[in-house]
Amino acid sequence: MSKSTDEKEALRKTKNAEKMRQWRAKNPPSPEKKAKEAERVKQWRKANPEKYREQQNAWYAKNRERELAQRRGRARKRRAVMDDGSSASHDDRETTQAGRPQGSIERLPEGD
Repeated sequence: MSKSTDEKEALRKTKNAEKMRQWRAKNPPSPEKKAKEAERVKQWRKANPEKYREQQNAWYAKNRERELAQRRGRARKRRAVMDDGSSASHDDRETTQAGRPQGSIERLPEGD
């Protein structure tokens, strides 16, 4: 069985990206190169405000989706734990609180 050209291309790009990440980790850019890159990015943002805004909105939307997915996952886990009975549910807390002895409240006679 041979892989399709798209799969081969994706695998090649993945491998190359991983190699580049490893190389970057071993060879970080110099402060001068960082400053030069920051200036280049700043110039691009000034020249292309619409594209920059689109990129930012896409980034925010992607992160918003990821955060919502994480929240849904946490809620699903909480429901699973509550269904197991391994965690005290709201009803259990009410019964335990009702079973606690209440302190006596002494009232002073009003007429004296």
